Amino acid sequence: MIVLLSLSVPISAQEADSLLQVARSLPDNAEKLKAIDNVCHFHPIVDTVEKYAQIELDLARQLKITEYEANAYDNLSWAMHCKLDFVMAMNHRMAAIQIWDSLGRDSDLAFSYMNYATTLMSIKSYILADEYYQKCFEIYSRLGDSARMGRVCQYLGILNIGNMAYDNADDYYHRALDIDLKINNKRGVAYDYSGLGHSALERFHNFENDTNLTLLRQAKWLMLKSYHLDDSIADISGQLYSLPKLSEIYICESKLDARNRRRLLDSSLYYYKIGAKITNDYGYDFAYADLQSAYIKYLVQKKLFAKAKEVIKETTTTILSQPDGESNLTILYPTLIEYYMAIGNYAEAFRYSNLQYTDLMKENSINNQYKLVQTKFSTEYAAKIRQRMMEERERELAHNIKELTQRRIIIGNWVIIVLVSVLAVLFYITTIKRKRINSVLDAKNQQLASAQESLLKQNQLINQANHKIISSIRYARHIQDVAMPNFETLKSIFADSFVVFRPRDIVSGDFYWATEIGRYKALAVADCTGHGVPGALLSILGISMLNDLIASTNMHAPEVSPARLLNSLRLKMRESLRQKADDYTNQDGMDIALCIYDTQSKCLQYAGAFRPLLLLRGGELIQYEADRMPIGTQMNVDKPFTNNLIDIEPDDIVYLYTDGITDQFSADEDAVKFTAPRLREMIMANRRLPLFQQKIAIEIAIDEWRTSPQTGEVAHQTDDMLLMGVKFAE
Repeated sequence: MIVLLSLSVPISAQEADSLLQVARSLPDNAEKLKAIDNVCHFHPIVDTVEKYAQIELDLARQLKITEYEANAYDNLSWAMHCKLDFVMAMNHRMAAIQIWDSLGRDSDLAFSYMNYATTLMSIKSYILADEYYQKCFEIYSRLGDSARMGRVCQYLGILNIGNMAYDNADDYYHRALDIDLKINNKRGVAYDYSGLGHSALERFHNFENDTNLTLLRQAKWLMLKSYHLDDSIADISGQLYSLPKLSEIYICESKLDARNRRRLLDSSLYYYKIGAKITNDYGYDFAYADLQSAYIKYLVQKKLFAKAKEVIKETTTTILSQPDGESNLTILYPTLIEYYMAIGNYAEAFRYSNLQYTDLMKENSINNQYKLVQTKFSTEYAAKIRQRMMEERERELAHNIKELTQRRIIIGNWVIIVLVSVLAVLFYITTIKRKRINSVLDAKNQQLASAQESLLKQNQLINQANHKIISSIRYARHIQDVAMPNFETLKSIFADSFVVFRPRDIVSGDFYWATEIGRYKALAVADCTGHGVPGALLSILGISMLNDLIASTNMHAPEVSPARLLNSLRLKMRESLRQKADDYTNQDGMDIALCIYDTQSKCLQYAGAFRPLLLLRGGELIQYEADRMPIGTQMNVDKPFTNNLIDIEPDDIVYLYTDGITDQFSADEDAVKFTAPRLREMIMANRRLPLFQQKIAIEIAIDEWRTSPQTGEVAHQTDDMLLMGVKFAE
């Protein structure tokens, strides 16, 4: 939350140091004052900003230039905020507010209001912070400053996250995003995405019981988008806001995705290290507690409890040494509870739970004081209105009584008799109608109750049948997972490799296969006809046939090649599926890319049925075309497959994929396909990254392709997706 200290555009330390040299060399004190102010705005090192802001303040007072005195207070406030000294930050900011107000500088006054509110929000004074944000928003609206209006919407988004009003927070961030996209404010867009990601993460923790993997991945996608955008414009504070959240998100995802747990934990550590380096290099303390919290959770998940204990002690000491350390220590309470629960120290976990509860009650008490005052005011105001209405009615009744006493008693009695008679008749008619209506309603209610009971029984039967079907399919997924090599098996055969495997349904028609026999290593990626259960059945059949062929083949025989194996596989598939020469209705089969690598000769043999092979060598991506005939059916049944020989060089990377990625439609209105050229461009763009980072980049690209940038809707996955990459080292 604290990282909303976006008071300057960060530049490199080298450029800022050049500004320092210019400031020292200027003979004119007024020009020197201006140069020092630029240093304070642009220098990324917090201690340097604090030092030169004090110099700016002294020189401005000496020269009696009130404008730069206010600038100096703003710069000092920013530095104190970064160092978590919120009391001094608010004192400096209030001094700047008084000067801007006296000078009639509305834009600068609103800017100081905004950042004063940010400091209030950092100490959880949400009600007062909201008051100052509304003040500055009113000024910017009057001035027509759209960019600053968007900034205030960002802060109000963070404030609503703090109050767990996530729908309101998302609304403010979307309003800010609309403004920033119109004015091409990349820095603002990055903050908007990070805010939406933060809202999704907090919603995941507090409303979804930490089980909504889709919501968690949405938070990850938004945070990664923000981080990469901040990295492209060198926004250090923006990166430091996203990094602790990314580290935490990967930890949460590792708990829900057991198959990719090790990779996800490695990604968590990767983003923590980047954040820790930025904190140490530039002196930004505001993200220290969040980063350390994520790191402790990582150590707990890795069961490195001794190291976690050491880090907890070091982190606690560091936080307590900072200004307002006791208050900032509350950030660690959830992490400490998780750690002590993991090691079985439930007494200590319970103690921190009580501390966390006490802190929440204290915060709620402060925030509820304003609500109580408002409620009391509303109640008293309503009571006064009721009292006034009662007095008016009493006066009106007294006047009517006075008039009635002046009329004749006989006329009054007749009026009363007539009124009573009419009321009696009306009451009788109304009663008869009500009884009839109630009788009809009772009959309809009985019919509805009977229909509802029948629907409930039918729904229960449907749910039971659906549960059985889903359970059967999930068990089929387990069988399919057992048939295919797991990631550890693949790593034992090809040490540097990755797999992007996304079934469209619970089970998949795509499969990958790998084995090692002596000096030979075999690898295959296949796409069976259909997807879901029919495709999965064919995939199990294909894996079984490949295993049988390899087991019955002498791999050292000179005539053995992927092309001959595909010829044999095609024959077995046709026999198994009972495909006849004159029957064109049975078109089942598979597309496949098959490779055999000789570790002694460094030669890779490849043959493909509609599935090509991509070879990344240096800066060039080479495509080996497959034969345009499948495994099975009646197409070119007597034509042999083509065998390709590739002499492997060190650091060559081979990519095999199915058409699920290239045929995936986007979420835009025109709904275009991803296409093979775009896949090759993506591989080339990320070719210098390690394979595990290439996998992350590819998955992010697929998710972005499927997500509409205007509405955030995700396009339906049209087919199973499979992409494998293998790197050949010395």
